[in-house]
This record gives sequence, C-alpha cells and structure tokens, in this order.
Amino acid sequence: MNFIRRSGSGIIFLLPAVMLLVAFILCSNVFKPSPNGYRPIIKESIQFLEDADLTKQASEIFATHFQEFKPLPNGSNDPNFGFSRSNIWLKFTIDPIQLPVGCDILQVNNPLLNEVELYEIMKGGPALMTLTGDAHPFHTRPIDSRVFRFPIGLNHSRPTTYLLRINSGGEQMLAPLSIWNQETLAEKDYQDNLLRGCYFGLIIFVLLFTLFLYLRLREQSSLFYVHYNFNLLLLQFSLSGYAFQFLWPSIPYLANVATPFFASLSILALLKFSQHFLELKDFYPRVNSVFTRLGYVVIANAILALIWTEKTFYISVLVINIIALLLNFAIIPVAIAVLRKDFKPAKFFLIGFITLVITVFGFIATNLGLIKNEFYADYGLLIGSAAEVILLSFAVVDRFRSFKEQAIESLQELNKMEREQNEVLERTVIERTKEIVFQKTKLEAQQEEILSSIRYAERIQKNLLPTSQEMERLFPQSFVFYQPKDIVSGDFYWIGQTKLNGVSGPAHDVTLLAAGDCTGHGVPGAMVSVMGCNLLRETLQQHPEATPDVMLQEIDKQLKKTMMGHDSIYTSDGMDMVLCAFQHDTMELRVAGANNDVLIWNGADFITLK
Repeated sequence: MNFIRRSGSGIIFLLPAVMLLVAFILCSNVFKPSPNGYRPIIKESIQFLEDADLTKQASEIFATHFQEFKPLPNGSNDPNFGFSRSNIWLKFTIDPIQLPVGCDILQVNNPLLNEVELYEIMKGGPALMTLTGDAHPFHTRPIDSRVFRFPIGLNHSRPTTYLLRINSGGEQMLAPLSIWNQETLAEKDYQDNLLRGCYFGLIIFVLLFTLFLYLRLREQSSLFYVHYNFNLLLLQFSLSGYAFQFLWPSIPYLANVATPFFASLSILALLKFSQHFLELKDFYPRVNSVFTRLGYVVIANAILALIWTEKTFYISVLVINIIALLLNFAIIPVAIAVLRKDFKPAKFFLIGFITLVITVFGFIATNLGLIKNEFYADYGLLIGSAAEVILLSFAVVDRFRSFKEQAIESLQELNKMEREQNEVLERTVIERTKEIVFQKTKLEAQQEEILSSIRYAERIQKNLLPTSQEMERLFPQSFVFYQPKDIVSGDFYWIGQTKLNGVSGPAHDVTLLAAGDCTGHGVPGAMVSVMGCNLLRETLQQHPEATPDVMLQEIDKQLKKTMMGHDSIYTSDGMDMVLCAFQHDTMELRVAGANNDVLIWNGADFITLK
C-alpha cells in the first residue's frame, strides 16, 4: 500500500469518475429535444391485445379480433406488460395534423425486443411494413439504430392506424412509442450518445482503477470488484443495444443470451465481492454460507441462459431479476450489521447500495407512472449504477486505507513489544551468562578433580603391570606396545614365574605370560583389568604347578563368582585372555586362550594357535 501515501489520496484518484458522473447529470439539463420535433404516443391512444398462444397472425387479428383490443392498464405512461412471453399486439392511430412538420419516424424505445413487426391498416387489411428484432440480424432494421425506428411515410390528408406486434421472449415487455422528425432525432441521438458515453467512460475508468489496485495489492476482494465492473460494463452495453449494433450484429443468439448471462456473472461477482469485502466469513459465517449457496444458483442460471430456448430464456431472465432485487435489499441490513462491528469501510459500501435501491425504486415508480420524468425513465438506472460503482470504489480505497492504519498501529505495537522483549532478553542473557560462567567454573573444578582421580588410578594401574626391566630380563628380545584409548585402560598384560618339579631331575623354571582384554574402556575397564591381574596372581599362588588351561578355568570360576555377587545383570562382563607358560630349558610353550589367539613367528611366516 505504499502508493497510497496519505489518508484520502486514493480517493483523489477517483475524482475523474466523480466528474464524469456530475457531467452525466448536468447534461440532462442542457440537452432537451425540441417540442416541435417529436411527440410521444400517449397511452390513451394505444390499445392492446395479448396472444398467449403465439399463434395469431395479423390477418386473423384484423378479421376476427380487431374489436377485442383493450386500453392500456392504468398506472403506466407507456405500454408495460412486465416479464411476459406472449405476443402483444398494439393498435394506435397517428393523425399527422396533430404532429409537428416532418415527423415521420416511429420509434420503439426498447432495444431488447426479440420480435418487432409493424403493419399499416389498409382498406384491404394489414400491410406488413417491417419485421425485425433481436431474433433477426441487425441489418434487418430499416434504420441503423440501437433502438427500433421505422420510417412510416404519413399521409397528411388522413389519420393512419397501425398494428405493432412485439415479443420480448420473457424479458421486460416495455414499448415506449414516439414520433420524431429527422433533425430532432439526430439532436436526441447526440444527447443520448454523450450521456451514455459518459457512463461507459466512468465504468471503464473505475474498472482500470480497480484493476490497478488489484495488481498492486493482490487483494481478493478487489479482484472480484474488477470482475463486477467488467460484467456490469458488458451488461449495460447489451441492455442499451450497443452490443448487438457493434459487437455481434449478425449473431442474434448472442443478442438474446447476453443480457441474462452477463447479469448473472455481474451478480455472482457482486456476491463474492460482498463476501470478501465485508469479511462475512469472520463476522457472520451463516450469512456467508447463504451467499455461497446463492452463488451456485447464479452460476447455474448463467449456464441456463446460454441454452437458448423460449422456456429456459424466460426462466433465466426471471430468476436473475428476482435474485438481483432480493440481493439489493439483503445486502443493506448485512452491511449495517457489519458496520456495527466497527468495520468502518462498510459505510461507503452501505451508501452505495442504498443509492442503487433508491434509483431502482425511482425506476419502478417511473414505469408505474408515479414519477413522470422522461430523462429519469431513460437514464435513472444508469445514474444509480454509476453512483453505486463510484461509492463502492470509495469503499475499496477506504478499506485499504483502514488496513494501512491498522498495519501501522500493529507495527508500532510490535516495535514496542520487540523493545520490551529485547530488554527482557538482555537482562536474561546477562543473568544466564553469569550463571554459565559460574557453572563453567564449577564444571572445570569438577573436571579437574575427576581427572586427578583418574590419573591417580592410572598410576595404580601402571604399578600393577610388569615393568620394562622385568620384561627385558625374562625376554631380552621383546617389546610391549601399550596405548590406552582413555587415560586408564581395560587392556592389561601380566608376567609371573614358577617352578615345575621334574620327574627325576631338578625343577624347571617356567615363565607365565598373559594378555587380557576386559569389558569396557576407561575407568570400568581398568577396574576389571585390576581384578584380572589380582586373579592371575592369586591363582598362581594357590596352584603354582597348574597348566595354563587349568589356571584359566580357575580364573573363570572366580570371575563369575565375583561378578554375580550382588547383581546378575553383570554376568556378561568379564575379559578375553591368552595365557602362555614358557619352560626355558626345554623351550616348551603351553598356551590356553579365552577368545584370544597366539601368533608365532618362525622367521618366515606366522603360525596361529587358536
């Protein structure tokens, strides 16, 4: 929202649209058709006959039903038969004496009629003058115009009676009739095109403005508002007759389905825009659910509008008009309820819909004859929808401005919380740093104490192992590689001496050599290694003439007895060991091993004793 620099600057962007609306209204007082150039055919001069079966021909009407024509219903200035699927026959008489000079063009001011068939009543019966309408290509119209115009070539010596058959296919059956001369009609077209050009320019401007908002902000409600304005533009282009005249003049199918189809799409976009703009999902979930289901109905109606049959067209037109009327009334109380939730952007939204509803009521009152204003009858709905579009654009901008203010307040609150958190964090860091320094000092002291104890255990363990002097004395050509993984080790080696008595001679000197690998490393392994050294020494003292295998068996018994003294879970602890007995005078070597082998080098190869 960085492009909305200050409060209200986004609304300033909409000033051209406001100026277009003002120009649209002011033009109504500047351009007025000359009273000497046209005459409306008043309702008292018109009679009608309804053909609900759609079967009667002009000749039959003239021959059989000519006396059955009735005056128009009270309450309407112009022929208005609502949403009717019938053929309506209108009979009226034009007296050229009562018309201004040159008035010879009959206008039916409703561009959405499917069938318009004009007959002149002659002595022999009705003579067809023109057959046209939206159900026929645009070039069938005798005068190139968005509404229906017919050159009637009046006989200035006598009045002429005409028959006019109209059919709307289910749309609003409205047929304002008037007589014009060419000059006044050109003046009227200039006024009409200027006013409608202002309206379409306003809608296009708002469309581009909201598209710009969406591209900058990527906010979903503005995207739906873009869709609404685009479909409203196409809808009004179709309702005014310009779409059939300029976009698809040779495709009557599009001329008929465009109105209910684009009306459905615009109502759908308005529904989705209302849901997201008013945040109904958060404020009123049930209303939001109803709007969502109604949206599915509108989508189905849009599809139905594309199926061009008499019945489906009538249903789609009727349904979308009912939904539009209900929605205009339903949104107002919903917007009021949201506004009471202190959602300020809803105020422009509410004013926009109230304006539209007032103009709808004025349009209905004009059709019923309660308000007699030709300009309002032609342009009242355009003014209302233009005002609604501008006010909804104000609402969109105001919503973004409100979000910006909330974002700034939230950012300030976050900055305040961040400062407070930083202060708390800084104090906590200082306290934790002091605590860590204290703990570190304490741990270092404990570590030094533990290391001191382990190094003392190292000295004890080394004292239990044979010295290098003892090894060199017994085995001059020998070495010992002893490198503990930790300070103390679970591996050990041991030397012992004994004498074995001969059978008939002196005793033999025997050297015992053992290497052991105890369970574990470090202090636990060292404790077991001390146990191993002690068991070897004790076994040698108790059994001085025992062979290596006997000694290992005895050590095994003593080790199991010791390890199972208090807890049976240590039965798997112990040591792997090899024990050798070397008799010096005979060079005999006796070997016993517990999971350890003996390798003998014979000068050329190794011999393994398992």
